[in-house]
Amino acid sequence: MKQRILLPILLFVAVIGTSCVSQHNVEMNYSEFRPDIVRLNLTMDDYQYLGDVTIDVEYKIYLGIFRKILTVNGEPYDPRVYHQTDIAFRHNVKLGPLTKALYKVPETYPNADFMMAASMNDVVEHMPAGRIHKRSLTVKVYMIDKKSASQMQEDCQAAIRSAENRNAELQAQLNALTQQLDSTRQALEKAELDARINAQRNTRSRR
Repeated sequence: MKQRILLPILLFVAVIGTSCVSQHNVEMNYSEFRPDIVRLNLTMDDYQYLGDVTIDVEYKIYLGIFRKILTVNGEPYDPRVYHQTDIAFRHNVKLGPLTKALYKVPETYPNADFMMAASMNDVVEHMPAGRIHKRSLTVKVYMIDKKSASQMQEDCQAAIRSAENRNAELQAQLNALTQQLDSTRQALEKAELDARINAQRNTRSRR
């Protein structure tokens, strides 16, 4: 008898307990305005031009298949010791062996933020069973124009002073126009009063 009474009570307590401590939260957002790409828009006005760097490589090609690099940036090439630098140019810039000469760009301008391939030159010297390539690439180097906080504050204050001076000039012009308008109105009122007085005198003289 006790078991029949105790069992429903235990089941009821278990259900109440699980319903009190359980929590389930599902949140979904399908908004089309949630950005999936964050893009920083910069123009050439935001960059400071640092200079040009010319890299070069000289190599031989035998039988149209085998390639041997002779010099990199004017120095003899050692396949056991070389610099490896990756710079992402436009997809249509085909560097080839020039990738081994790219190290000269960040070495010349270590603070560079933006590099642009400007022009490429390839001088080919043909020889029996092969040819010699002298390839060079000119890279333009830029960095983001970083203004100091004090410079930005000075520019802001200068802009405020310029706006205040402009407002003062406009206010002076407005005051001058107001005075001119008042003078014109007073002259019109005086002319109208004189006309009335003259009209009254003419009427009296006729009588």
